[in-house]
Amino acid sequence: MEGREGKKGGSTRRGILYGVLGAGALGALVAARPIAAAIHDGGGFHRMCGGRFGAHGRSPEAMQEHVQVAVKWALREVDATDEQQKKVGEIAAGALADVLALKDRHRANREAMGAQLGAATVDRDALESLRKAELALADEASRRLVQAVADAAEVLTPEQRTALLEQAHRLHR
Repeated sequence: MEGREGKKGGSTRRGILYGVLGAGALGALVAARPIAAAIHDGGGFHRMCGGRFGAHGRSPEAMQEHVQVAVKWALREVDATDEQQKKVGEIAAGALADVLALKDRHRANREAMGAQLGAATVDRDALESLRKAELALADEASRRLVQAVADAAEVLTPEQRTALLEQAHRLHR
């Protein structure tokens, strides 16, 4: 009997772990791409692909709509109720809005970095300060994303979070 209780406890812990990871998958599926594109402004590879994979040229409203469609799609697959979909949609919308607010600071850092690199002499201290400022922005965005994922996880059942994790595994194979 003791062995079975141990297995059940391990199974419960594993379920909780999978649930948390599933909520993380939800964040990755729903918010990461449009949020990262919002900060980065769809440059680089995204721009070469005509913005197909990012948010290049999209308004904040269009990005919000994209996030809502992604939330509904992901949560429909795990039989989320309308109320759950609404709450998770609000959480994702809030996270996107907060991260979009960082875009101007990112752009200013990028322009300052360009100005430093284009100057007659390179100011290494200024470049280091800009690097630290960009890391702080990334950390702020990451913290906000994790907060949103945790908030969304609390809306969903452990079974739904586990199903989201399984869905993410299928999509990323």
